[in-house]
Amino acid sequence: MAGTAVETLVSRRDLDALGWVGEQYAVQADQLGLFLDCTPRTVQRLLSRLRKQRLVEVRRVLIGEPAWVIPTVKGLRASGLSFGAWRPTLGLLAHVAAVTDVRLHVQSRSPDSEWVCERLLAREKQSPQEHLADAVVLLEGRRIAIEVELTVKSKRRTRAIIDELIGRYDAVLYYCAPGPQRLVSELAGDGVWPSLGIRQLPERGGGVRR
Repeated sequence: MAGTAVETLVSRRDLDALGWVGEQYAVQADQLGLFLDCTPRTVQRLLSRLRKQRLVEVRRVLIGEPAWVIPTVKGLRASGLSFGAWRPTLGLLAHVAAVTDVRLHVQSRSPDSEWVCERLLAREKQSPQEHLADAVVLLEGRRIAIEVELTVKSKRRTRAIIDELIGRYDAVLYYCAPGPQRLVSELAGDGVWPSLGIRQLPERGGGVRR
């Protein structure tokens, strides 16, 4: 009966959007608008419907930034996902938002690609020591690991991550803030990783971050 009640008040498109949000842990409201290609007012109406059914929480976490849309366990189940509920922490917000910006960027340029989110990759992890990519893109029969890097890691750690991902995937694509981009570019300078690509972080809605 509960499932029937949900479907009479929200649409299948609403639940599909909710599933996309759940794959990303959570997204900011303007990112949801970009995904749906709709106006902020339409996003607010969608969120109102989902909140009334207790399928999402909408939280303003940082002053001056868009609100976060966070699926509840009920929302995850309604959208067909079996993940646990995610609780935002300040240390993770920027990275979670950046990964979603990259997803929007990749899928706008390669609409035939398939994005495999980190939450799904975690279920396939072979050992606790295995490095988990931020996502994997399936495109034209290739598996491309996506790494989104906002902070500078040590050279040793970065080299180890790249070596591991290169060994497991057809290609590795780094989207970096300026500091990490310089480091990864320096490490890649000797050409030992021909399947490594390095990009600037995309701006939300188009372009790249400077």
